[in-house]
Amino acid sequence: MSIGGAQGNDASLGKVIGPSFAAIDMPDVIARLIETYIEQRHADERFIDTVRRIGIEPFKERVYATTD
Repeated sequence: MSIGGAQGNDASLGKVIGPSFAAIDMPDVIARLIETYIEQRHADERFIDTVRRIGIEPFKERVYATTD
């Protein structure tokens, strides 16, 4: 799983946040990424800009968090 890639004049490769997921788990993974983005973003900040500002750790922690 990788996040933070971009295309165009400001192109960059995404950074790997950890191992892959089964297809059935992807809706929950995407929801956790979006939740983290919404909590961490500044007003009018794009996802890529939030990732670049705070790094991948907050996303990684949320996505791979274990629930008891």
